[in-house]
Formats: sequence, structure tokens, C-alpha cells
Amino acid sequence: MSSMSLLGAIEGFYGRPWTPAQRGRLFGRMAQWGMNIYLYAPKDDRWHRQLWREPYPPVEAEALRLLAEDAYQQRIRFVYALSPGLDLNWADDGDRRALAEKILSVQGLGVQHFSLLFDDIPYAADRAAQAREQVEATHHVIDALGLEGQAGLLLLCPTEYCGERARPDVASSPYLRALGENLRPGVEILWTGPQVVSTEISVQSILEVNGAVRRPVLIWDNLHASDYTLHRLHLGPYAGRPLELREHVSGILSNPNTPLEPNTPGLFSLTDYAGAGADWTPETSLERALEAWLPEFNARPAHPVSLEDLRLVAHMLYLPGRLGPGAVRVLDAARQLVDPQTSSDEQAALVQQLRAARRQVTQVLHALEAGPNRDLLFDLHPYLVDVVEELTRLVVRVTQQGGNDPEVFKYRGSLADGLMALGWEK
Repeated sequence: MSSMSLLGAIEGFYGRPWTPAQRGRLFGRMAQWGMNIYLYAPKDDRWHRQLWREPYPPVEAEALRLLAEDAYQQRIRFVYALSPGLDLNWADDGDRRALAEKILSVQGLGVQHFSLLFDDIPYAADRAAQAREQVEATHHVIDALGLEGQAGLLLLCPTEYCGERARPDVASSPYLRALGENLRPGVEILWTGPQVVSTEISVQSILEVNGAVRRPVLIWDNLHASDYTLHRLHLGPYAGRPLELREHVSGILSNPNTPLEPNTPGLFSLTDYAGAGADWTPETSLERALEAWLPEFNARPAHPVSLEDLRLVAHMLYLPGRLGPGAVRVLDAARQLVDPQTSSDEQAALVQQLRAARRQVTQVLHALEAGPNRDLLFDLHPYLVDVVEELTRLVVRVTQQGGNDPEVFKYRGSLADGLMALGWEK
């Protein structure tokens, strides 16, 4: 079983932040699943990053106060993150005052837990000196808040926040070594794994960074993040992390898909992983997650969605660089269908297979269109429609049936669509 003390979600993506209503639904689900921490760090909250020196205007301050209160009512620790690293000048007394004053103003809204983020900023020529400045800024915040010896959390996201950003490597990085040597023991250090988006995180890689920073790291997990791509979501399970990993980190926070509603499978599976026994597998965890998610699709009995239907949707929007098994079968059938070597009899069977897959995806789409969860519909709609259209195009191309000329499907016209098509045809 896990010994992690922190388990939760991060709103840390680039793009339109979630609404207060969406966050409220998230807090309720997190409480139900047993999560205990939410990190508020939307890159496009201007007062979080670009305007970090400025206090929140009254309307935005009140919204932040209510959000923190909502989280605390669900027994979720609300962590406010400030991201000053783009232009913080630590040699400037004015910037030092601004940092403390901004954090104190947020504390005045009822926030008890904080984080400083120094990710995605330029590197200094002297990385060890850069780390020491960030440590001083962190201690400055701790002292201003009076957190020393208190129950409030302080999290730090370093500039070298994953293995591929450490120079020359994790074990010998002057930046990470300076961080570990100088940062007070109670501060949590966020880490994304070997890469920014790590498909796998090994125990050995975590032991290496733990040694460098002299504490168990807190995983900022981008496995299900989608803000770096417009062409997919990630509905697959929590995977690529051995169960033993739990004994060497202080916790795991998922930075998930940009749209909120598709995050149920991944967050549910993360919670499942956190409390799992030795027989746990990602595949069985996804089945449990989809069973828990299925009622959201079946609010209207006239459009029933089966677990098999939902499983195909999850498999077609699975994990970074991976399709789930059901989607692999559909893709293999599509490739075989357009292969000139495929016989007409084989084509007929493949057409039926693709039509069956299209019916499943269409059933999910129609259920969402008829259902009350409009956010879930809007979040999934473009991806479901895309698959239905492409399956239809392939079937019509082969059968010349269905009331549509194949030429009708040459509707894609953006530069991105054209670029995506390059290099794939032999």
C-alpha cells in the first residue's frame, strides 16, 4: 500500500482556465475518490504569472477566496501557486517586497498553502546561482507568511524540473545540488520525471533525483496533459509507474487534460493506483474507472451507452504516443482495408468491422447530445466527430455507397491539416 501523503490534481495547463463551477465539480469528485490536494496554477490567470506583482482586482480576489473556501469545505488542501520567474529580479528590493506583498494578499483571502513556480523560464548562465536565488525567494515567502513550524505547505517547482532539463544530468547538476543543499527541509520539490511528459517513471530515476535534492520529490505528473496538442485527449489509465514508486515520493499530483470533464478516467485511476495492492494493473484500473464514468453517458435511457462503447472511446484517446487495444484493432482494420493487396471478400469483412466501430462512437456522441452534461459533450464532441467522419470516409471510399461521394470528404483546408498529411504516404 502507498505511504504517500499528497494526492491530487493541478490546474497548471496553458489555455482557458476552468470555471468556478467546473472546479467545484472537480473538488466533489476528488473528495469522493480520496484525493486531498489541488494546486491552483493556470498559466493564463494573468495575476498568477504575467502580472504576478499586482494584487488581484476585487472581483477576481473574491472569486479566488470563494474557490479556496469551496476546496476546504470538501477537505481539499487548496494550494495557490505564483509564477514570478519570467522577470523576477532578486537584486531589486522592490521585487522582493512585491513578492511578499502578493503572497500575503492571497493569504488574506483565506489561503493556507502556497507554491512558487520557476518552470518554463530562461536558464541563467550560472545555474547554481540561479538555484540559490530561487531558494532565497522561497525562504523569503516562508518567512513573510510565518509558515515555519506551521501546517501550511510550501511547494517549489524548479527550473530543472525533469531529467531532460537537468544539466549535465540529474546526478551531477549544479542547479539541483544547490537546491538540495540550501532549501529548507519542509519544502516540497515538484518533479515531472525523466521528461516533461513522462510515459514512464522508474524507481531508479526517482532515487537519483531524491539524492540530488535531498528529499523525496512530489510528482507533477503530465501523463494526461493535453495542452501541447490540439489533436488528442488522454482517457487512458494511470500507467508507466511501478507500484514501488509510491514508497519513494511524497505524493503525486496530476496535471491532466485541459478540458475538465474527460479527466475522470485518469484521475480515478491515479487514486486507484495510490491505494492498490500488488495485483493492480492499469488495464483493470481503467475498467473500474470507466464503470464509474458510465452513468454520465446514460442520463437519457433512449440513447444507452454500453461499457464496450465507452471503452472504445477511451482506447482511441488513450495515452501519449499510444492507442488502447480496441483502437489498435480499428486502426489495423483501416490499414488493411486500404491495402491494394486486400481481397474484395476481406474488404467486406473489414467494412463491417469499421461500421461497427463507427456505430459505437456515434452512440456515445448521440447520448451526449441528448444528455444534460453539456461540458462533457463540448469537451468530447470534436474528437468523436473526427473519428466518425474518418471512418465514414474510409468505408465510402471502398464501397462507393452511403449517399456520399468520396470527394465530399476532401474538406480539410487548414495549413495544419496539410502539414499533418505530409510524409505519411509512401
